Amino acid sequence: MATDAANPTADKATTAAGVISPAARKRLQALFDRASQSLQSNNFDYAIEMLTQCIVGDPGSLIYVQKLLEGLYRKYNNNRKGSTLASVKSAGSKASIKKSTMTKDWPGVIKHGIEVLKINPWDISALLSMAKACEMLGHSDTQLAYLKGGLNADQKSGDVNREAAIALSKLGDYDQAIVCWTRVRTAPKADVEEADREIANLQVQKTMLKTNARMEKQAAAEGNAGAEQATSSSGVASNSQQLSPAQRLIEKIKANPAEIALYVELADLYGKEEKWGDAEVTLQRALEASGGDVTIREQLEDVQLRKAQRQSLIADKRAAEQKTSEAVELAQRMRVELIRQEIEVYRSRVDRYPTNTHWKYELGVRLKKAGNFSDAIKLLQEARTDPKRKGVVLLDLGECFQQIKQYPLAAQQYLKAIEEIPEKDIDYRKKALYRAGVLAMGMATNDPSKWTDAEKHLSLLAELDFGYRDVAERLDKIARERNKE
Repeated sequence: MATDAANPTADKATTAAGVISPAARKRLQALFDRASQSLQSNNFDYAIEMLTQCIVGDPGSLIYVQKLLEGLYRKYNNNRKGSTLASVKSAGSKASIKKSTMTKDWPGVIKHGIEVLKINPWDISALLSMAKACEMLGHSDTQLAYLKGGLNADQKSGDVNREAAIALSKLGDYDQAIVCWTRVRTAPKADVEEADREIANLQVQKTMLKTNARMEKQAAAEGNAGAEQATSSSGVASNSQQLSPAQRLIEKIKANPAEIALYVELADLYGKEEKWGDAEVTLQRALEASGGDVTIREQLEDVQLRKAQRQSLIADKRAAEQKTSEAVELAQRMRVELIRQEIEVYRSRVDRYPTNTHWKYELGVRLKKAGNFSDAIKLLQEARTDPKRKGVVLLDLGECFQQIKQYPLAAQQYLKAIEEIPEKDIDYRKKALYRAGVLAMGMATNDPSKWTDAEKHLSLLAELDFGYRDVAERLDKIARERNKE
């Protein structure tokens, strides 16, 4: 088969590695639930062992890491030094961390790091090593969790603050990054010039981000933005001496921790301010307080996806602006992590709502992006029963079949997609015509009659948009080949 037919989705997202199977996810959730129950009854050792299995099974789960650190802090009554003779007891695990780091065995670094934290959860060297491992695995959330653990051990540490500042700036949390660089300035043996330079750069990026966000919001909904501003202004004028809305809700939650609606209201407030990390922590507390309510769980999942989407968007913008290999690699890791999270969330939704074609479609599309075409095909075939998106689903099916080199099946899906996609969905219609034409050109290498099909599809596309991709060049090529006949 010619090159034209071999890669119909060259613009697809990078393959997402590390996707956890439904069976494994259920097992990890069961372990986590048992660990949470054990922590409530102060059975720390059992809970920590359960959480260790959770993190080894999914090192990218922020909730697992937060719960582990919480359990360890409570076990040692926040004494900030861990077990007696901790440095001696942890020497073997630290040697294993070093060895795993040298061989770039990042899961091994995390596994051995947990053993160190079991002895002393405030061990900065272990926390830094684990944060680095998470960074290399593309797990930005847990990377920050371990770095925050390091700051909890020593808020003035120059090394921890520097790593935290770099990680936070990559994720677009410029305010917190500036706070960390400010601490770096005052640390022993500080590189003051580097800290000042980075603070200045972050101030510029922060200003640009706010300006762009403000312009986008004004362009999208100027009226709504004005109304919100008026409401906010009146609130400030009348409550200038009082607590902020978030602070008031936090106080209410402290007074009535079983009132789930308060958590949800606070999370919504954080979401409007795009403080997705705070919203996530709030909903996790709500989930525990509710005993695992499905509605709260899904709200938490939605917030986690929005946070991942924002991080990926910021990384993409930085890669486009800086064009450095480091920035491009980070953007790629963020896209992979986003797809991984989306697959897990949508797989859970499919399990909960097995007759809902919407979630099957969303999961199928993400599996396609991850390169899992066989599983994607099964879900998309079930999703095509929905008349509202049938044409688009058929287009995705065609691309999946083409990727696994089932070219006749792919061609059939493209033809059906062209018939089903309404004229108002012009972008999808053009894409379906292009895919059908390109595939027919590739198949014409072995079957010259396909030149006719290719010409038909690409000519229809040219009538809609003659400047679409390389359609003009392809039509010229078809004409040359037809003249040879």
